[in-house]
Amino acid sequence: MNFNVIRAIFRRNFISYFSNPTGYVFICVFVLLTGIAAFWPNEFFNNNLANLDQLNRYLPLIMLIFIPAITMSVWAEERRQGTDELLLTIPATDLEVVMGKYLATVAIFTVALLFSVTNVLVLMLLGDPDIGLLVGTYLGYWFVGVAMLAIGMVASFLTANLTVGFILGVLFNAPLVFADAAEVILSNELTRGVRHWSLAEQFRDFGRGVISLSSVVYFLSIIGVSLYLCMVLIGRRHWWGGRDGHSLLGHYIVRAVALVAFACGLTMLVSHFDRRFDVSSERLSSLSPQTVKVLQELKRPVQVEAFISSQVPDTYVRTRLDLLSMLREFEARSGGKVQVRVNETEPYSENAQRAEEQYGIKSQQVASRARGAMNIKDIFLGVAFSSGLEKVVVPFFDRGVPVEYELVRSIGTVAGEKRKRLGLLVTDAKLQGDFDMQTMSPGRKELIIEELEKQYEVTPVSADSPITEKYDVVLAVQPSSLGEEQMQNFVAMVRSGQATAIYEDPFPYLDPNVPATSAPKRPAGNPMMQQAPPQPKGNIAQLWSLLGVDFADTNIVWQLYNPYPKISQFPQEFVFVDDGSSPQPFNQGNEISSDLQQLLFLFPGSIRQQNASKLNFTWLVTTGDATGTVQFSEIMMPSLFGMGGGQLNPNRRHHRTSQEYVLAAYITGKPGPAVAPPTPQLGANLPMADEGSPDKPADATIDAKLQPAAPPDAKAADTKATDAKPAETPAAAPKDDELNVVLVCDIDVLYSAFVALRNRGDDPEAEVRLDLDNVSFVLNSIDALAKEDRYLDVRKRRERHRSLSDLDQRTEKIREQSAAQREKFVQEFEKAREAAQAELDKKVAEIQKQTEGNPLQTLQRVEMVRRAEEQRLEAKTSQLQSKRDAAIQKVETDLHVEIGRVQRQAKFLAVAIPPILPLTFGAFVFANRRRKEREGVSKMRLR
Repeated sequence: MNFNVIRAIFRRNFISYFSNPTGYVFICVFVLLTGIAAFWPNEFFNNNLANLDQLNRYLPLIMLIFIPAITMSVWAEERRQGTDELLLTIPATDLEVVMGKYLATVAIFTVALLFSVTNVLVLMLLGDPDIGLLVGTYLGYWFVGVAMLAIGMVASFLTANLTVGFILGVLFNAPLVFADAAEVILSNELTRGVRHWSLAEQFRDFGRGVISLSSVVYFLSIIGVSLYLCMVLIGRRHWWGGRDGHSLLGHYIVRAVALVAFACGLTMLVSHFDRRFDVSSERLSSLSPQTVKVLQELKRPVQVEAFISSQVPDTYVRTRLDLLSMLREFEARSGGKVQVRVNETEPYSENAQRAEEQYGIKSQQVASRARGAMNIKDIFLGVAFSSGLEKVVVPFFDRGVPVEYELVRSIGTVAGEKRKRLGLLVTDAKLQGDFDMQTMSPGRKELIIEELEKQYEVTPVSADSPITEKYDVVLAVQPSSLGEEQMQNFVAMVRSGQATAIYEDPFPYLDPNVPATSAPKRPAGNPMMQQAPPQPKGNIAQLWSLLGVDFADTNIVWQLYNPYPKISQFPQEFVFVDDGSSPQPFNQGNEISSDLQQLLFLFPGSIRQQNASKLNFTWLVTTGDATGTVQFSEIMMPSLFGMGGGQLNPNRRHHRTSQEYVLAAYITGKPGPAVAPPTPQLGANLPMADEGSPDKPADATIDAKLQPAAPPDAKAADTKATDAKPAETPAAAPKDDELNVVLVCDIDVLYSAFVALRNRGDDPEAEVRLDLDNVSFVLNSIDALAKEDRYLDVRKRRERHRSLSDLDQRTEKIREQSAAQREKFVQEFEKAREAAQAELDKKVAEIQKQTEGNPLQTLQRVEMVRRAEEQRLEAKTSQLQSKRDAAIQKVETDLHVEIGRVQRQAKFLAVAIPPILPLTFGAFVFANRRRKEREGVSKMRLR
């Protein structure tokens, strides 16, 4: 191959295109269209993502117009001007001529694409885009363009007319462009196969920042086949046949068909052994190593059928994007073991009916705000997993559900040979929704149990008899509510080495039906009937003795730390744990607590290791030192019968201790010999702390058992510095006959409120979002004990989408100003209403003073004045309310008008900036060309 010939043909075509202002006009139109497609749709601002998703959707259509405009003159112009014979007679092969022409068109398109990089500059003005994602996206644009260029060249080699060449270029590229919308004319069964060969489908990986080897081979195959056809067409003078020759048309048709079949087979082969590279900075489309391991270890295929709405409210755009991206990545990385089928589903459609009938997946109503109005829309975001007779269904992916974790857990569960068994100890904390005799109604199943049932076989475990059956893990919630015999059987089970997660709470805040650790059991039976006396509780002290810990059963921990100052109503016993509460709140050396972000414990207790204990005590979660305790007896308002009145006591005394309290720990090791338990005494596990002043630290007589627990290697130092941070000591792997226990001093973390908070996720309508990891912490503790380590790291992963941060800051300032004005009008209304009420009270007082000697007359006049003034006050209040509401409505209107103005300004800049550069170059080329045309020409002949 003679590269000098290729270079000469390349320069001739490339320079001729850019020496003409018309070329810049085409480029300017291309850049303008890309800017409009990227930033003009309302979805760009509604989605609030710093990417080019809208342009990705429309780019194949833009290319369908722009690419034929480049290729129509590649050979048709040569034939029209008669210069094709010159090219065919120079010492160059057909391949060299075709390659020179093709590389010139690729260079022209590349320059046009570089001009459109101004779209990236616009994104950088509006936010902080992921540069790696944009690099992958533009690489995908380039591959789509060069493939369409090769097809367009085939059209140009068939005609000598530029218009016909343009039309044929559009027609030849159209099937690959519109194959992505095959469902319009084809059935669901055929749509999947046809869509796979579309340009948009093969580009999607690039649009997510993933360079896929199969997609690269797909585009290269199109280029190879198209360039071969160009060589055949340019050389048809040799094989077309004539007076003395034979036509080789059939021969070349067979060769072309064979080449197409080879290219398709190669593409399909590579897709089964794909290699993928995520070049984005946030790695949003990358799977965790544990996820990849689960997919590689699958022993049987898994069918995944997703029912997803094509359009969702802006609050669910990221969830839909993550779900589609992860499903595609799961299918690609599984080596064919995971087969994914995505059905675009809308309410009252055939897919919606099938989703409900086969899998129980229904549409969910979600609220969204658009232009100040609240809209309700039914959407589908459900996925069903099946393998053999096993089936797992996730009816709806809410905003806060971690997509990768939910998918890999469902796939691992449905493809596993047998689920691990989780035993749920039967206590007074009825998380599984047992029948409630007091209300005579079935209890509700807590959402955390539904979460566990997706992964484990959850079985109730009764402690009425010795527990001899082995489970992968046992969940014991409030074991202090067990009877004496039940307690002994439970302690014996823990002693035997059964992995157990124990959640014990000195004050169950969310479920008043569960007795606190130091409180007696509640009476059984219907409250409307005569109740039997409550059964005595077992001695929980024997459990603490076995575990080698002291549990503060009458002392509730509080902490002076609130990371959400907008919500000032949180009681101090709402203990938030994160980097702001303590320099080292979580044990990063343990898989249960590492990489957690924030936890919330409601009225928790605390534990510390006994000095004589030889067990491995590993702290997991600890408070800061702005802490103290409050006595259980002072938490609730007293009632007539001496019991808690159902309301928190506002005058409860908070004793300041300034200690760091351990709220959760992992305990392993060989238990000591069984000893007779001490005589149980309610509330006697810890002596009462010295009362002291609520503002000042309690004195040194506070029981040392309130101090935070330290790991075994820090016991000696604990006597010298009681508030020192416990060392991060990893727990030793327990043997079969050794203790294997996670102990948490709060059962409220297990209740549905925290699962609902997680599922709700980032709610833009909420004033404050509680970003809590309580659910992850609970599931981590269960998985670690059950030795189910496949999902621990996946569950902790946090995905971060880049948003239009700069635009957000501008609109947030507008929102703050609007909120301040709204609050001002509310305050003015309240002041005016109070002033009117004060005027009424003043007049009533004057009347009472004037008629002080005649009570009956006073009463009559006061009543008359009161009625008249109340009517006047009511009218004035109504007038003030109308004025206030009108003012607030105007503020809301101004807010949305101002936000709309900012968005329109951004749209104008996004569309106006990109064409400036090609217009400048075009104007320069036009002026330079005109100047050269006028050189040496007489002024008399100039026009």
